[in-house]
Amino acid sequence: MKTTREGSGDYLVLVHGALADNSMWNDHLEYLSSYFEVVSITLRCFDETDVGGFGLNTHAVDLANLVNELSRDKSVNIVGWSYGADVVLNALAKQDLPVSRAFLYEPGYPGCLQEPHLSAWQLDADKMFGPVFEHFSNGNLEKAVELLIDGSGNKQGYFQNQSKKAKELQLAKSYTLVHQLNQQEKSSIDTDSISGVSTPIILGYGEKTRDIFKLVTVKTSELLNNAELKEIRGESHMLPQEKPREFSKYIKSIFSPQG
Repeated sequence: MKTTREGSGDYLVLVHGALADNSMWNDHLEYLSSYFEVVSITLRCFDETDVGGFGLNTHAVDLANLVNELSRDKSVNIVGWSYGADVVLNALAKQDLPVSRAFLYEPGYPGCLQEPHLSAWQLDADKMFGPVFEHFSNGNLEKAVELLIDGSGNKQGYFQNQSKKAKELQLAKSYTLVHQLNQQEKSSIDTDSISGVSTPIILGYGEKTRDIFKLVTVKTSELLNNAELKEIRGESHMLPQEKPREFSKYIKSIFSPQG
């Protein structure tokens, strides 16, 4: 796992989602580094030079080690998006970490879901990932990336309508799909472990997001002992990457409301 640091103040650890690395947060630094010492990480195997395991447990252990190290110095806050939100949640479910507060935007791992919500999640997951798996299995990684981003943005053509920079990063990370779509690790996230998390957590989801993210976000907030749930009007799953200024303002309002 690689990290970069910029700014001053309490630590703000930023954890990226799938088909990304810590460079996705570069545009956020302009708005956040005056208030926090921003630590943006690239999860293991999202850098082609990395070796080792891939999965929610491996990434959670890496994150926990970083948090424990940083907390010796000053307070640690965490933001996780999508797969990164799952990693953060899994780390908190596995052990009691010295995290002051976490903001998770649209986790998607269904470990805490039960019926009928699990079936609703599965129905939407099949709709989103079925075409992705088809093209991935045929070796067409670029099309698989395109359809995964279209599905995440909940809009046909979403991938093509992004900025050139966003598309280039997603395509550059196409090699991670072999890990992402074939994970073998069993997450620690379930109803019991989530109910035992004491860290204050804000969970957010976009008004226009799809069920696989909304269901997990809402149910997780219900199970946690110390959680707030916020719907962000007019937005989708891709908010952090699509609108860094708006997402950064939201982060700042959560962790530094008087700043």
